Amino acid sequence: MTRSVVVVNRRAWVNRGYELAQVLQARVPGPIGNPDGCSSNPEDVMIVVDADYWSGQLAELSDAVLDLSSQGAWSQSPIGAGLAPATSERLTLSVDEAALALGISRASAYEAVHRGEIPHIKIGKRMLIPRASLDRMLASADQPHDHA
Repeated sequence: MTRSVVVVNRRAWVNRGYELAQVLQARVPGPIGNPDGCSSNPEDVMIVVDADYWSGQLAELSDAVLDLSSQGAWSQSPIGAGLAPATSERLTLSVDEAALALGISRASAYEAVHRGEIPHIKIGKRMLIPRASLDRMLASADQPHDHA
């Protein structure tokens, strides 16, 4: 069963995506309130659909909360802002996800990206690894190399 969580005072979470992911990981029951402990505005809510998915997507959750605010998705309706996992496989991986998939450390992955050994694209401040490029890179590693 998919666990949905109501987040109250969603504006207070805009720059706290990592903290929100930690709260989701802790499986806190009931609505998640204001991170500052201030009184909550019951009209300023966000519904996180499939909280277990989002709790494991730290960077993506942070970006998604920021995206909701920048898109003007702060309507008066509780359904006006929500986060749900994509129904199809994402086309890119974060550097952390690529490191995990490749079986290397996070630091090694970032170094390889900066050296150009791992193909990447940059969107805003995010460095993303296209799945197709990573697949091609790995496939070419299987090819015999001539050492003439």
